Amino acid sequence: MRVHVVFLGRASDIAGTNLLELDIEEGATLRDLIKIVGERVNPVLAERYFKGHYIFVTYINGVPVENPNTKLKDGDRVVLITPEMGG
Repeated sequence: MRVHVVFLGRASDIAGTNLLELDIEEGATLRDLIKIVGERVNPVLAERYFKGHYIFVTYINGVPVENPNTKLKDGDRVVLITPEMGG
C-alpha cells in the first residue's frame, strides 16, 4: 500500500524534503512507518520519536494521532510537524 508523508516545520529540514510517498506492507502501523522513514530518510527522525522526545505533532488524514500502533491504510496522508516555540 502507498502512504504520503508530509514533513512540516523543522521536520522538513531534518528529512531534507517536504513530501515523501512510500510503499509499505498492508497492515503497517504508524510505528512501522516511522522506522521506515528513519531508515530511508534520516535516522534522527526515528531515534527521537522512539526515545520519547516529542519532536512531532502527528496527523493522519487531518486527525491528530498519538498512538504509534495506529494502523495505516492505503492512501493515508501522514503529516509530521515539529512543535515550534517562539518568544
